Amino acid sequence: MDICPPSLDSPVFLYGLRRLLLLLHTAGSIVLLGAATHHAMQMRHYLRGRFPRVRQEKTWARVTSAAYVITFALGALLYPSYRVHVRACWLEQHAPLYVGLFDVKEVFASLALVVAVGLGLLSYTLRPAEERALVPVYAAMSFVVCAVVWLDATLGILIVSVRGIG
Repeated sequence: MDICPPSLDSPVFLYGLRRLLLLLHTAGSIVLLGAATHHAMQMRHYLRGRFPRVRQEKTWARVTSAAYVITFALGALLYPSYRVHVRACWLEQHAPLYVGLFDVKEVFASLALVVAVGLGLLSYTLRPAEERALVPVYAAMSFVVCAVVWLDATLGILIVSVRGIG
């Protein structure tokens, strides 16, 4: 017998919208993966002292920042359904390793949120050709965000492959 049978009458916050939220969270993740990767790739030029596409780089930084915030917020809206109907009702009994992976994913996502917002804000004021001392910091921020996004996407896919939010 299932200890937590899902139902549309579930008192869990936004349970009825879980599939739509998951779809939007996934779409946001795809945009975020692309933007963060493109931005990190631009940083290889910056670290060599070349600034060929500053406008494009700033666009990628802003898209990365906005997509990160939106994807994070959608994930937070999904969390109650996940917590009750996936984690508590299934993963903790059958796949406890994946509970730990989810916790790791969320810790890194929360910490990198601050870096992603900072990256977006810094893109408005940084003039890389004139402020070369900040370029390594800016590049490190980009690399951290990109690495966390790829880690979180990979862990998210692994977790959902074991038990989705259904």
